[in-house]
Amino acid sequence: MRPKVVFSDIDGTLIDTFTREYGKSKEIVKKLKEYSIPVVLCSSKTRDEQDVIRKDLELEEPFIVENGGAIVIPEGYFGDEHITRADGYTVIELGKPSVEIQKALQEVRKAGISFKGVSDVSVEKLAEIVGMTHDEAARMSKRQYGETILEIDESQKSRFEEILREKGFRIIHGGRYFDVTSGNDKGKAVKILSDLYRKKLGDDTIFIGVGDSPNDESMLRSVDIPILVQMHDGSWAQMDISKVVQVRGIGPAGWENAFIKTVEADAAEI
Repeated sequence: MRPKVVFSDIDGTLIDTFTREYGKSKEIVKKLKEYSIPVVLCSSKTRDEQDVIRKDLELEEPFIVENGGAIVIPEGYFGDEHITRADGYTVIELGKPSVEIQKALQEVRKAGISFKGVSDVSVEKLAEIVGMTHDEAARMSKRQYGETILEIDESQKSRFEEILREKGFRIIHGGRYFDVTSGNDKGKAVKILSDLYRKKLGDDTIFIGVGDSPNDESMLRSVDIPILVQMHDGSWAQMDISKVVQVRGIGPAGWENAFIKTVEADAAEI
């Protein structure tokens, strides 16, 4: 049996976007562990947010935070070739620090465009806007490689994006909000980890990606088997990936069907 690695988005895929419930996905991750299939989280969520989910799912694998802003690798996971930080993790940073993003956003405001980002509101207000508990909102607020835009006048959105792109920044659209980043790239992060996994597991390793929204496209382009679950409205995100596998089910229900594709991957023509 060829080794496999699963890269998975979180919101709208592994967990429900609105209820934040796992459904059957928690049980499925446990089954994947029994098959010795690593599950690598690859999400827009911050490290603090993912730490809670990794604990819930008993995951010990590396993980990708903030849409590819950084790769976090537990000590010794790939051997001794990496320099480990004092907290027991190696962090490979791909994105620019949030402070640089916030400086650029201040320039956009001077152009007369009104918007509200995570750093503009208190934790209490953030919890109210996104429908989270205080602790959940506090973890969401700890962004290190970008800024999440919560509110913007639709009539100003295209100009907002145009100005930032001219400055070399990237807009990444997710399920409910969008991020302003520079250097963040899920696909690049997946490729870096895939190379490390090939050294660990073998060159014949099969890489599987599961996502639901446009910000997962670069991740899905970088794997052998890209799988799309349905978005919250029942549709599939439009992506120009010829071999993408569309599975029915929204959020965890879709993840359950993606699991079937995962265990059947040995029969697939890669």
